Amino acid sequence: MPNITMLFGALLCGISLVILMITQKVGSPSIFIPMAVGLPLLILGFLSSTKPHLRKHLMHAAVALGLLGALAALVPSLMQLGKLAQGQEVDLTRAGSVWAMAILCFTYVATGVRSFISARKASSAKESA
Repeated sequence: MPNITMLFGALLCGISLVILMITQKVGSPSIFIPMAVGLPLLILGFLSSTKPHLRKHLMHAAVALGLLGALAALVPSLMQLGKLAQGQEVDLTRAGSVWAMAILCFTYVATGVRSFISARKASSAKESA
């Protein structure tokens, strides 16, 4: 799970960097929101791989952060869908970054929850054997 966490952290940081390269300017600090979620994920993933005795706690913190990132991206995503439904203009660059962040964060949370469930089952099987 630490490697997956670092991968998703890097992908989230990549969203901010790609948007920065596309726009060639910092029009709003909101383009760094995916990076604000991605950098802590990178750090938590790295720490959990170097400190195995803290892995469980660090991975739970990382998935909680991923959930917060997913929820934070959900609100602007729904607002943009509302604008599209009303026929209003939407900034495609911003919309793409928000949707990419939402998809990555929700995918990461789902992956983390599946990992926690399989670890719990493995622990239960080990105890009963």
